Amino acid sequence: MSYRTFGPGQCWRWLCITVLFAFAAYAPLAIAAAPADWNYRVRPGDNLWDLAARYLKPDVPWQKLQDYNHVADPLHLPPGSTMHFPVGWLRQGPAPATVVAVIGNATAKAPGNAPVVPVTTGMSVGYGTELDTEADTSLSLQLADGSRVLLQANSALVLDRLSAYGRTGMVDTRMRLKRGRLNSDVTPLNGSAARFTVATPNTISSVRGTHFRVVADDSDGSARTEVVGGHVDVGNNARHVMVNGGHGVATASAGKPGEPQALLAAPAVDCPVQPLSQSPAQIQWKPLDRATHYRVQVAPSERFEALVLDAIVDGTQATLPSLPDGAHAFRVRGIDGDRMEGLDTTCTFVIAAHPQPPLIIDPQPGAKVRGTRPEFRWTESVEAESYAWQLAADADFGQLLGSNDNVRGDHVRAPQNLPYGHYVWRIASRDKDGKLGPYTSAMPFDLVPEPPAPAPGEPKRQHGDFVLSWPGGAPGQRYHIQLARKPDFSDVKVDQTLDTPELSLRKLPHGKWYARVQTIDTDGYAGPWGAIQRTRVPCTACRWVAAGGGVVLLWLVL
Repeated sequence: MSYRTFGPGQCWRWLCITVLFAFAAYAPLAIAAAPADWNYRVRPGDNLWDLAARYLKPDVPWQKLQDYNHVADPLHLPPGSTMHFPVGWLRQGPAPATVVAVIGNATAKAPGNAPVVPVTTGMSVGYGTELDTEADTSLSLQLADGSRVLLQANSALVLDRLSAYGRTGMVDTRMRLKRGRLNSDVTPLNGSAARFTVATPNTISSVRGTHFRVVADDSDGSARTEVVGGHVDVGNNARHVMVNGGHGVATASAGKPGEPQALLAAPAVDCPVQPLSQSPAQIQWKPLDRATHYRVQVAPSERFEALVLDAIVDGTQATLPSLPDGAHAFRVRGIDGDRMEGLDTTCTFVIAAHPQPPLIIDPQPGAKVRGTRPEFRWTESVEAESYAWQLAADADFGQLLGSNDNVRGDHVRAPQNLPYGHYVWRIASRDKDGKLGPYTSAMPFDLVPEPPAPAPGEPKRQHGDFVLSWPGGAPGQRYHIQLARKPDFSDVKVDQTLDTPELSLRKLPHGKWYARVQTIDTDGYAGPWGAIQRTRVPCTACRWVAAGGGVVLLWLVL
């Protein structure tokens, strides 16, 4: 066996070769890490002094730019030629973001000892600011280059860097999502030094122009990046992956990013074509394979700058919150078993439900009414100044038997005696500006003769002394009802959750009452409260109830 030995000269040559190979291997990394030049195409009339004053830092003389670009005559730059500006020489300054929309309660805290202040629309926030949103809160920021981010409920975001390279159009944006959800719509970045990154406790998502969502789950330390369009580099010290549009990647706490997986397709939504005249209203969509839940969002516009609803539902329908009349936007996406949220379907719809109609006291739908000139009674809606009332023999109201477009108060009587038979009636509210809201649905009743006296021992009632009832919703839904003495419901006297759309009470005290009802879906999501209505239980009714007779029925039209 023989061994090869190296003398001093040979050893030096071997070391040099090793170093050269190592340099060759790492040189591309070093070159890639170095910031590239920002390039400017010369326009007619440009000269070296003006360009230097416009783009260079004050301590960088124009002569350095002349030498770097080998300019022979600084007064005459050929139009169309390219000037190269090292990024390190460029002016760089702060580029605050602007709050373009906020719904709910959000706070901002600047660095240092600055106080925590409420976030308001139009306010400017600079680098180092931390934004926090509470439940049912969202806000949108617009950055210097026009990019927008939507910070959703229960989130905390730190603006680590918001800067711009002078008038070059390049921005450097770095955000840190401590917890919660962030939706980013990034303008395509211009220039080699432009940057947009969103960091979570264990990942960094970097883009150059795309639409993506980032989640930092503080319950288990995991993170998710969902790319709607474009490309996002997601990585940490362990691994980097490129995630294309329509895909997402999950990263476990203290782990490396997983493999990108396809997002669920956008659901097919039954978007309302006609204006919605009932409140609350619902929007439905077709079920998706592999979807375990759905996220639904409602916003004042298609830009989704702030959310009036952001909820996760199990089924394929969502109850809309109470919304003002006008156009609104709705979007929904599926959520798979790995909690990855899919692509959105967005639609616009129109609300035309205000002022809301009152609740009906008498006659209730399907009732049998005695007397040939019946009286019609309702609650008084807090949105109404007056009411429009109509009576007809058919549900189309093609031929009116009675009408009044300006009823003041809470009742009206038929204008003439009516023959026994089948009738329908409806009521609508008119606000103080004269706007007429939607009518209730046609409420049928039968005008019948007085019944014979009941036989001795026949039951006189099957309910309590005071019964509230309303049309039932979808199978499995429950109902939350409140009665109060004050319209702000600060003194709720009755607060019950029911499996059926009926509340039976005994000996309700006389006087003024306010009522409201909300529907609870099968997944536990509580919809918005219906319009607040008021009515009065007269003392005569109290005495009547105390004597043991009769049932007072309220039909809540929701």
